[in-house]
Amino acid sequence: MSKIAIFWYRRDLRTDDNIGLYHAVNENELVIPVYVLDDLFLGSIRPDNPRLGFFLDALKNLDKSLKKLNSYLHLRNGKTEVVLEELIRKFKVKSLYLNKAHSLKSIAQENKVMELCKKLGIEIKIYNDSLLVPVERIDVRKVFTPFFKLWLKEIQAYKLLKINIIHSPDIDTVPVDKYISQIRHKNNIHWPVYLYKSKFKEFDFCNYNETRNLPYLEGTSRMSPFIRFGIVSIRRLFNFVNNLGCGDQTYISEIAWREFWYHIIHNFPECRDTEFQEKRRGLEWINKEDWIEAWKDGRTGYPLVDAGMRQLKEEGWIHNRVRMVAASFLTKDLLADWRYGDHHFYNYLVDYDENIDIGNWQWSASVGADPKPMRIFNPILQSQKFDPECKFIRKYLPELRNEETEKIHNPVKYKLNYYEPIVDHYEITRKTKEIYYKSI
Repeated sequence: MSKIAIFWYRRDLRTDDNIGLYHAVNENELVIPVYVLDDLFLGSIRPDNPRLGFFLDALKNLDKSLKKLNSYLHLRNGKTEVVLEELIRKFKVKSLYLNKAHSLKSIAQENKVMELCKKLGIEIKIYNDSLLVPVERIDVRKVFTPFFKLWLKEIQAYKLLKINIIHSPDIDTVPVDKYISQIRHKNNIHWPVYLYKSKFKEFDFCNYNETRNLPYLEGTSRMSPFIRFGIVSIRRLFNFVNNLGCGDQTYISEIAWREFWYHIIHNFPECRDTEFQEKRRGLEWINKEDWIEAWKDGRTGYPLVDAGMRQLKEEGWIHNRVRMVAASFLTKDLLADWRYGDHHFYNYLVDYDENIDIGNWQWSASVGADPKPMRIFNPILQSQKFDPECKFIRKYLPELRNEETEKIHNPVKYKLNYYEPIVDHYEITRKTKEIYYKSI
């Protein structure tokens, strides 16, 4: 009888350089590639969330890739452990392969599957695929710079794994396209799943430090959604950038920041629910509902903030610099709990990653790891510095196209034919400092 294994897909939706899949194929005669649309996932994500449309396109793309290798994607929905047990029993599966995922739900799910395999007496093999350096390999660090130094010592030129053919058993499976057509979702317009390929050819990674803060340019790689879902391997991205020999480590450091937040959540799991800094727990947030709603809708009266929030709703993404300005505005100008921002980003960001977004939101709110003197981004100065001609602002706020540039930058000083600023940045931040410094 043939030795049959299951490869359980998670955040690694590709065939290229997929460590767990590679071992499953090379160590077994037959492999069933499976993705389980878990009830918990489908029940928690809104149909209009752009991340859902992108994810479903990624599944269709994965099925096409598997078919080129003589296989298929067996797509199912239900409770993960129930679906896997059914397949294991039905096909007398000898081993289960998977790549580790690091979100809270993924870890809980993984633990249940490990118990299942133990109960059924089958082998389970788990691989590190999504990080360049496994989280347990670096000693605990609470600040990025010392973490980065240790991380750099661990990284290397990575061998990329290739699969030429996958032998899979003949099983009855609903075509992926048909399966997905039954799931209510918003069509994915802005993020075609093949977009990352053109970035390798066209994006100037070596000039990243010069362009990354200018939202009116295509100055960031926009690779985050593809890394988030594992459509491209982090090793392929790292090797490519490293081999360019840029001499500037800015883009590499961005990859390290991603792994730093995984490092923090792994070592301080309580940070998923509460502030990393104990002294900042219990801050006196105002949490004024109409202010928060204005922020969500892009009606704060501060054009750079509003343009970013409009971009989020239109495209499922915000430019990195504007993302920081908008996050600072919510937590420092509106004194709203960072969790409101994290929840809103969960509902709209294509690249939302629990570990990274929680880390970034706590950083923006000055309650998280890597503490520095409290950062308060002035939306007026940020606008003047990073969008000097208001090209980005006018793109997403067409109602300001005919306003003078100087007035757009400073809505506190000048009256615009636009929303009144909901707060005076200079007045409110005095109160913010009082509240924060009272917590020391």
